[in-house]
Amino acid sequence: MPTMRILTPLAAVAGFVLLSAATPMPAPQTGVAPVPHRAVYDISLAKSTRASGIEDAKGRMVFEVSGNACEGFTMSQRLVVNLVGGEEGDRLLDFRVSTFEDGSGHLYRFSSRTYLNDQVVESVEGVAHRKDERVVVDLTTPAEKTVEFEKEPLFPGQHLNALLTAARADQRFMASTIYEGSGSGENADTATAIIGKPEAEAGEMGAPASPLTSGVHWPVSIAYFKDERKHDPDALGEETPAYQMSFTLYENGVTRNLVMDYGDYVLSGELERIEQLEATPCAH
Repeated sequence: MPTMRILTPLAAVAGFVLLSAATPMPAPQTGVAPVPHRAVYDISLAKSTRASGIEDAKGRMVFEVSGNACEGFTMSQRLVVNLVGGEEGDRLLDFRVSTFEDGSGHLYRFSSRTYLNDQVVESVEGVAHRKDERVVVDLTTPAEKTVEFEKEPLFPGQHLNALLTAARADQRFMASTIYEGSGSGENADTATAIIGKPEAEAGEMGAPASPLTSGVHWPVSIAYFKDERKHDPDALGEETPAYQMSFTLYENGVTRNLVMDYGDYVLSGELERIEQLEATPCAH
């Protein structure tokens, strides 16, 4: 992540997009998420402190996922947020990302670019694959480099389905190591999730009228700790997370009621509209 103070919260927003939205999935199995869909979220400022220098925030996030459980899923999304206030004045963040995660969970391809006031401030691209009980990442941007993780981290879609598996089993706490290719692409994250009790199947009040937001859902809260290789998983309770978020998670992988907490300020993302896309049939 960039170290400049002004960019630190912006990079955190970008990290949230990769880590929280419904993303590709692991090996094919009955009932896995996500269902192919396109969703639009309205982004706004929930609260902020004087230290953040942010007086207001408004924007939109568009997310789309397509594919199937056999070959894998392609995800694309774009987040545009105008941050108002502070010594630097208004700032426009434009974050774009595309990923592919194969159906077996062995390959994860990612590409992202972050713009601040139309200037590229962060770009990362590469391919991660599982090999001999390791995850090997071949980066091409920002520089050609190979990174390895011995404690095989979950890819984003695997983490999503692990959350759903835990939720269905009434498991209230889950700790995971995740690799999603954010920042420089050289680090994984440790995430600790608290999962609430399942809520009614009926459509949730305030949700867009859609079958995609009418199933069983759970309130989920996740704290993210950067660079898991420098952390002791047994001491996570004593550490301060890089950022936290909460959301409503549906069985199909759709999320809403997003809350992104970066300490000095909090952003919210409300599902504005959603449409189901035609699922691509498996070739076999």
